Amino acid sequence: MTNNPSYAEVIQLAINNEQDAADLYAGLAARAEGPAAKAHFEQLANMERGHKKKLEMLDFSYFKSQKIDPPQDLKIADYLVDVELQPDASYQDTLLFAAKCEKAAAELYTDLAAVYSATPEVNKMFQVLAQEEAHHKLLIEREYDEKVYREG
Repeated sequence: MTNNPSYAEVIQLAINNEQDAADLYAGLAARAEGPAAKAHFEQLANMERGHKKKLEMLDFSYFKSQKIDPPQDLKIADYLVDVELQPDASYQDTLLFAAKCEKAAAELYTDLAAVYSATPEVNKMFQVLAQEEAHHKLLIEREYDEKVYREG
């Protein structure tokens, strides 16, 4: 990507990020030890695939219809040490890694919304995507809270 990316390059970056996230979660689902963990990661993979499809179709009607109401932020991933995802990673480490990925995605979309503040449709699209990624982070952090903090 160039120093001043075109709109098409920014959308392609977002599409690629969504595909990377879907691939990550599909891989985590395949490696998951229990059915609940598998279902959790499959759900996240499907959500990311949905984002990718909306970006590919540039379905502005969907984004326009969404209310901006950021979810609660438990901030669990914000204060824990970064982990590298290893093939033999624990469920705790996979959740932490996934939460940090969602945090980064939300921040990327928040930054892109600011870049496109003068273009209302595009700005709203990135705000909605940021909110949805923050929601994914919340889902992961709740899972972390229930499975690691309470059972650990």
